[in-house]
Amino acid sequence: MIDIERLDPSSYNPDQTFSISDDQWISVTNNGLSKRVTILIRVCVATGIVVFLISLLVPIFCFNGKSRSTTTTTTTTSTTATTVTTTSTTSTSSTSTSTTSTSTTTTTTTTTVSCAPGYSATPAAKCVDTLSNFYSCGSIAYVCSSNYTICSAGVCKIAPDIQLSKPTAIPEWAGMPIDDSIQQVTLSVNITLYNYSTNIVTVSSNGVLCLSSCSSAYANEDLPTASVGGPTAFGFWDDLKIYSGTAQAVYYGTSGIAPNRITTFEYYTSNYASPINYYHFQIIFYENLPNIVKYVYFEIFDGGASATIGVQQSSSGPSITYSVNQAYAVAYNTTLLFNTNKGTMIRLN
Repeated sequence: MIDIERLDPSSYNPDQTFSISDDQWISVTNNGLSKRVTILIRVCVATGIVVFLISLLVPIFCFNGKSRSTTTTTTTTSTTATTVTTTSTTSTSSTSTSTTSTSTTTTTTTTTVSCAPGYSATPAAKCVDTLSNFYSCGSIAYVCSSNYTICSAGVCKIAPDIQLSKPTAIPEWAGMPIDDSIQQVTLSVNITLYNYSTNIVTVSSNGVLCLSSCSSAYANEDLPTASVGGPTAFGFWDDLKIYSGTAQAVYYGTSGIAPNRITTFEYYTSNYASPINYYHFQIIFYENLPNIVKYVYFEIFDGGASATIGVQQSSSGPSITYSVNQAYAVAYNTTLLFNTNKGTMIRLN
């Protein structure tokens, strides 16, 4: 231990210098405290490295080969449901906690449909005429029982009602199966289309009335057509059939007093392939309204999906077309009015 001489401040001279020999200095490297600090630091570093390695290895051993989440998706026509299950695990050196959560999302798709006049939409997004549809008679999804064959005016019936008060069936077709046939009828009053008047009309069983040359062609087409010549009314040109053993026929009659007489042809027919798929409609002429013809529809099986509706003057025209192969073109009580003098057509309902 080196003795330190006490200095007297009163005798202190700031300009005085001291001389210290080398053996009086204390080496830091030989200091015991410094060695202990160094050892402590090394221990801490080693401990930190071990802890770090453990934190890396433990999760690997815990989760090796395990799935953490599962997703299942189910899709249907109208509804799509998605379910997601998620599993999360938290681990420490002594415990492991697992938490599972499940969430489900359901999406429902609604389809809407726009229906033509006279038709109503069903929940299945279909258009039906509740006044003539056997499977939605009077209201959506009301099905007529097997005792009936037709829905007419929203009521289940065995057969359509003939609308003419005093109908006359074309005698040559009475009680006979008629398919793709024509027959002349002589009337008590003239009818007029495109300024051509006659009381002799040729009736086609396929929904066509000719005031001149005619045809029994069943394959409809666009107007004007070369299948017929002269003024012609295409009330519902399609492949129609009259079945025997039924009240089916083409009826006609004239009512009223001159000069206001009305001549009506009423078709009560069926589809060529099915006797209970009906086509029931009228073609009407007015004595006091020459060049005017009116079509009124009742039970129409397919709404006109394979029919031509219109009028024409000749095979080269002019012509007025309402529809060609158009589904839902007509429904129960649809009324069309053609003016062959002005070349116009209007739908009344």
